[in-house]
Amino acid sequence: MPLSPLPHPLRPWSVAVLNAYRQLNHVYQTASSYVDSGSVDAHRLQQYGRAIIDDAYPLLLLLEESANSESLPLSWIEDVATEFTALLALVDDAWISAKDEYVKNTMAGYCVNGQCHF
Repeated sequence: MPLSPLPHPLRPWSVAVLNAYRQLNHVYQTASSYVDSGSVDAHRLQQYGRAIIDDAYPLLLLLEESANSESLPLSWIEDVATEFTALLALVDDAWISAKDEYVKNTMAGYCVNGQCHF
């Protein structure tokens, strides 16, 4: 699932806006591709969640602060923030599933030659 593209500008976007968008797009594409792949490595899912919280949200706040000077529509920033929030929910759900699966497998233990170990 792609991130909403930058709207068509009345004037060329500044380097700062283009760099912020590239970073946002990278975080979004990497995390959504991993979630879409069905992989359930809890550590990687946690990293993607942290990237959304620690990298994407602060960039969106900076874009919001500079929206007027950059002629960047606030509605676009809000839409992208909503997309990241939805992606974070998907990452969180996948992470919880991965953790639950790990706990279930750990609690099940294993049996060898009729001897069960828990």
